[in-house]
Amino acid sequence: MESKWKDDESRDDMAERIYTSRLLGHEEDLVLHGGGNTSLKRNEKDHTGKTLTVLRVKGSGSDLSSIDENGFTGLRMDDLLSASSISSMTDQEMMDFLNKSKINPSEPSPSVESFLHAFIPYRFVDHSHADAILSLTNTDMPEKKIREILGNVFVVPYIPPGFTLARELFKHIDDIKKCEGIVLSKHGLFTFSDSARESYERHINIVTRAERYIKENASGDFTDQYEMKEVSASFIASLRGKLSRRIRKVLLVNRSKEAVKIACSREAQDFCRFGPATPDMLIRTKYDFLYIDDHENMNELIEKYARNYQNEFSSYVKDFPMHDPFPSVIVVRGFGIITAADSIKECKIIMDQAIHSFRVDLVSNQLGKHEFIGKKDAYWMEYWPLEEAKLKKKVRKKFQGYISLVTGAASGIGLETFRKMAENGVSVIACDIDPSLGEICTKMEKETGSPNRSFITDLSDVRSVGNMMDQIPWIFGGIDVVFSNAGILKSQFIEDVDVPTLDLHYSINGRAPFLITQKAMGIMKEQGIGGNLIFNITKNLTHPGPGMLSYGSSKAFAAHVCHYAAKEGGRFGIRANIINPDKIFRNSKIWENGVLEARAKAKGQTVEEYKTQNLLHVEVLPSHVANMVLAMMDDDIFGATTDAMIPVDGGIL
Repeated sequence: MESKWKDDESRDDMAERIYTSRLLGHEEDLVLHGGGNTSLKRNEKDHTGKTLTVLRVKGSGSDLSSIDENGFTGLRMDDLLSASSISSMTDQEMMDFLNKSKINPSEPSPSVESFLHAFIPYRFVDHSHADAILSLTNTDMPEKKIREILGNVFVVPYIPPGFTLARELFKHIDDIKKCEGIVLSKHGLFTFSDSARESYERHINIVTRAERYIKENASGDFTDQYEMKEVSASFIASLRGKLSRRIRKVLLVNRSKEAVKIACSREAQDFCRFGPATPDMLIRTKYDFLYIDDHENMNELIEKYARNYQNEFSSYVKDFPMHDPFPSVIVVRGFGIITAADSIKECKIIMDQAIHSFRVDLVSNQLGKHEFIGKKDAYWMEYWPLEEAKLKKKVRKKFQGYISLVTGAASGIGLETFRKMAENGVSVIACDIDPSLGEICTKMEKETGSPNRSFITDLSDVRSVGNMMDQIPWIFGGIDVVFSNAGILKSQFIEDVDVPTLDLHYSINGRAPFLITQKAMGIMKEQGIGGNLIFNITKNLTHPGPGMLSYGSSKAFAAHVCHYAAKEGGRFGIRANIINPDKIFRNSKIWENGVLEARAKAKGQTVEEYKTQNLLHVEVLPSHVANMVLAMMDDDIFGATTDAMIPVDGGIL
């Protein structure tokens, strides 16, 4: 690892703190997804104009790779140093103390390592969970040997983070002053200095010494033992279903060169029982990863994992409700690595933590006997009271972990439903023929924070529909909701209807929903956790109007697909229902190119009269339909409803 420091005389101390924090944060072998923390001690004026010495320490929710001045919380140093005489604090007492010591009460909660940062008597302090350091300390290697490798460092046996760790190190502060850094076994590295550059470069130099030793003493490569193999889409869907029995989850499948090499290795099965690289990962990864040696044994292995987790929870945890007992990290022999969580963002974080853990485990195992914290400490970290308090405050989106397919998602009802689903935590697979769909999806993800995937698909093409549906289990792991919404409308009287027009209506409005339903029901049955099929038909089904033969009859076919899906899907917990909107004009392409004007003229009305021709005299909006779709997804509202038709039409005259 090399220093990336570049001189800039215009930087003040806070700018240098931000600069070196970002340098550390951009090194994934040092810091992963918000891990690590940094601090600066400086003089500031409070609201009365009094000059105080303040600890600016990374605040909760900040990420070192992108941190700015607002990411650091200010704490009064006099308060923090006075705590050195306190013999003990619970975690809650510690956080209460820190929050009362804040310069600005509106700033985020400070790092749980704040006391340690304060007790180290230097202006700049840097902390990371460097892979190379963990590779040495996650072994039975003696402290003396670690000091020989890393140089002038103070080595500390594992102590859980918080006030206890800070208080223990404060006892040795005179020895620490003589060192370049502190190595926390199975935890990470602290460096410090009155210079931002020196603290940062000490960090890089110590990690480099570890990397050099590893290069000279460990091969750093997994041992090939098993042949590569494929698994089916139905395996992925079934796996998702088994992991989603408590809360619905999405899956991330990793078949990168490194992931496959791990899955084919001799070491992977043992490493799945080693625990993650550092205890702070336990909140997401759990201690054990699931190793599937044969996909035929999947069900049995998942059940065994859950039972074991429940038993360990009963032994080690009190006063907190049990987390989901199913694995977050799954290694499938010869295939790759899969992670499970309630969002793809979480899956990606867990995947990175798992990959780095395997890298650390490999090196640790080659340097000596791998050692991690025990199960008791591990469950303490996973159920850390401070994290449990955060979980209680966290508002889970209504449909977090759900996966949905929306056709006709680029405009009108489809776009609004796409938006409403994404705002409620759904991972949406958006389908439309509109070439701008990709841009729409990018914008939607930025606005809502929910991931999606776009399919620019011609629904009149059987092969294109089949290809899209075959890919669905590989995108997010499966499917929970299908909103068959896309449609085409060309108004013609019976004597003017030609066969190509009739066939086009049927292929998009009727056949495509059938093909999608056929494939989706197969996936839902594999998952075994039910499902929801929602068909956007039309009031034309129950109140046909003149000049709508091609449209109405093709929609009638789709309606019968829904009826049969309800009849055949019921015993699998699959609900199928129809929503019958009428005259949804806003942002709808189906009414473009004079269709709206032609229908109004056929009724002898103005366009505005036609739009509000219903009992309520209101214009029915895409949002009315989208909100009804959300209600139909909700098991608390429509959980006992299937094979029903719900009008959203203002009341038919």
